Amino acid sequence: MSIFDIHRTNGLVARAVTGHGSTCCVVTFEPLGHSANLDRQAFGQDFLARAGIDAVHVVPAANDWYQHADFPDLCRHVAAFTRRYERVVAYGSSMGGYAAVRFGGSVGAHQAFALSPQFSIDPRRVPFERRWADAARRLDFTTEAKASRFVDTAMIAYDPHDPDRHHVDLFRPHTEVVDIALPYCGHPSSQYLRELGLLQQAVLDLAADTFDATALRDLARARRKEAPAFYVALSRRARSDALALALAERAIARSSAGLLALTHFAGPAARAGRFADAQAALERAESLQPGHPAVRRAQAEVHERAGDLDRAIALVEGLCRDPLPIEGDRARLAHLKLRRRFALYRRLTSPATLDRLARLLERLHLRRGQRRPIKGDA
Repeated sequence: MSIFDIHRTNGLVARAVTGHGSTCCVVTFEPLGHSANLDRQAFGQDFLARAGIDAVHVVPAANDWYQHADFPDLCRHVAAFTRRYERVVAYGSSMGGYAAVRFGGSVGAHQAFALSPQFSIDPRRVPFERRWADAARRLDFTTEAKASRFVDTAMIAYDPHDPDRHHVDLFRPHTEVVDIALPYCGHPSSQYLRELGLLQQAVLDLAADTFDATALRDLARARRKEAPAFYVALSRRARSDALALALAERAIARSSAGLLALTHFAGPAARAGRFADAQAALERAESLQPGHPAVRRAQAEVHERAGDLDRAIALVEGLCRDPLPIEGDRARLAHLKLRRRFALYRRLTSPATLDRLARLLERLHLRRGQRRPIKGDA
């Protein structure tokens, strides 16, 4: 096995892992991450190497949605390298899925396997998208316009009850979309498929050109109640705190419960005053992925709800010092410091008060038909 850089700058690297003699090359694109180390293990790198499939891994140093001045040049180098293969498949999740479909053609791929991809996060193109608004405000989307070359066919796994469905529809004029709609799989769908043990086989089938999208969809739907992510998605849509907590408990009771289910459970548990249960779940999550930002964010929420603003602030200050902090952490830190300093602000913005406001806004959205409520298990 050979590992070498095809192209490297201060902000991007395209790393080849070859020597397996495969006729297919998989080009992977990273999802959002929390490491700025270009030499980190790439998305899918270990699995593809063990499976004997040659791959090129595109790794960014920042969560910049590949809006990097050197990205078009990297794509040209990767395309020149992948010409030696009979088949080239682009593969990615969320931000990586965005790149796999939109830029896959620029690296020599004709097909993409995209898990909950975005069409764009540019508010001029997707005015409905608010999940990555902080990133969108600081990015210049010139590279998106320069390097976009959509794959011919995109196999897209997504939750049709999630905003991701709007992105899928926007892809349709640009590529042949093969829908793998997975109700209540949540975002990203990679977690749900991984929990069901279906993700790796799907990638192997794509590399072997034997992939059956309908079979994957039907099997995933039939086994949905085995996936913690399914209950997390339902919990997030629940109309009452009691139902949200009950569904979150179902999620962590599954044998495959991991970081997503455990960190999610901490929120409903803390809202119910079950702080010891919330902390126990987060200790399990910490043992699985020590120091993960999602665990520390959940710990900060639990401490704030328990009234320990000092510990909540210390955790969020640490998050703001991470190599790839998010704007939401900085805003949360400012909010927590105001709560600690001013008694009136502390009363007006207590978690219980904000919960009531969120429920009121939710009812308004429901009346306008903007969201489908979940009344129980699906």
